[in-house]
Amino acid sequence: MQAHTPVVVVMSDGETLHGSIEWYDRDCIKLTRIGSPNLLIYKQFIKYLHKDGEDAAQGGTNGQ
Repeated sequence: MQAHTPVVVVMSDGETLHGSIEWYDRDCIKLTRIGSPNLLIYKQFIKYLHKDGEDAAQGGTNGQ
């Protein structure tokens, strides 16, 4: 969270949201987005999430 790692949140209905996780608790996460409103998302509606961008495609090792 301190690194503001970009993530993709895939919702149960297939919608994808891009941003970074500002904070979380037992029931929800706060997704901070640039150019769009921030969102408070209940975890029960999240299918999965993963890192966004090149680092995610390379396993976070920068190709090494």
